[in-house]
Amino acid sequence: MSWRRRCSQALALLALALPLACGGSGGPDDAAAPGEVLFAGEAGELVPHALRRTAAYRVAATVDGATEVSSFRATVTEDRSDGVFQTRYESASGALARSVSRDGGSELRVERFVNDPGGPDARDVLLDPPVVVVRTPVVAGDAIETSFARALDLRVTVGDATERRQVLFVGSARRVPVERDAVTVPDGTFDAIRYAVEARGEASVPILGASLAFVAEVRGDEWFAPGVGGVKEELEVRLSAGDATAVVRFVTERVSGSVR
Repeated sequence: MSWRRRCSQALALLALALPLACGGSGGPDDAAAPGEVLFAGEAGELVPHALRRTAAYRVAATVDGATEVSSFRATVTEDRSDGVFQTRYESASGALARSVSRDGGSELRVERFVNDPGGPDARDVLLDPPVVVVRTPVVAGDAIETSFARALDLRVTVGDATERRQVLFVGSARRVPVERDAVTVPDGTFDAIRYAVEARGEASVPILGASLAFVAEVRGDEWFAPGVGGVKEELEVRLSAGDATAVVRFVTERVSGSVR
């Protein structure tokens, strides 16, 4: 049997602040009227980035009815006067990633993403065009066509060997603000904007003596709360490599957050 038929993927998302998903849980009756202004403030209010601001998230990944729970923490490590800031992501497994972003007032975008800095899966990507995380004012139905970058912590099986690798997917996404409503997570109940997003990313990884090409197709929902940032994601991620396919449902929820 070829590696393509024996390759399986699973595990956890690292970076909530980088857009992935959407298209999922809310139906037409939940959506705001097209053109309705959902938020009129600045982008930095939807994704706050004061120095040392930190937030912890719980991630539940479900594959074939089995759920694995992990976690990660996002911490702002630099916040400059010109709007450039850096965020460090650390998963419970010890996997690391770093993003360099720019707050332009009405638009917040990720310009660089460094996956596994200094490690075996290190990859430093200058995103062109940048990933647009949020744009203000937020208007219902006003789609953002943008690039996409996301790190996934995968467990890959080829033949009888299994290896865990951190993989950076890069591609494109379409994100649409849908409604503003209350959403409840372990950290509390927040007045948040729901975005519906579809994304597709690709990655090529040398692993277990072979170069494996992966594709991630994502649909779901994500929520940003003014003054708080990302609070929740519900994503369905279809991962494929050759003939093998795995569908993973991720639920990411904010557990705690503070400015230290």
